[in-house]
Amino acid sequence: MDQEEKDKGVIAVLLKRFENERYPRAQLIKAKVDKGAVLDELDMSFIEQTLEDAHQEMAIILRHPEYASLAKEIMLMYEEIMSKSQQNSKKI
Repeated sequence: MDQEEKDKGVIAVLLKRFENERYPRAQLIKAKVDKGAVLDELDMSFIEQTLEDAHQEMAIILRHPEYASLAKEIMLMYEEIMSKSQQNSKKI
């Protein structure tokens, strides 16, 4: 199996995981901080793991730049969540 075929399989798995697990969880966390809450340990652990995984997946994105804008939007979403939580913590 060549690299292109491996990448297609990995990308399919990553997109499915994002759609079924990570995006729904990120939406719940975003709703939480939008209501004024701060990130708890589970939220932080989830985001930390997601960012670590994203770092490891960077090589695939470099080989497949057609996914770069999606990856960027996802990172911006997590940045927004963390920034909002930080703002909320200053209000407490």
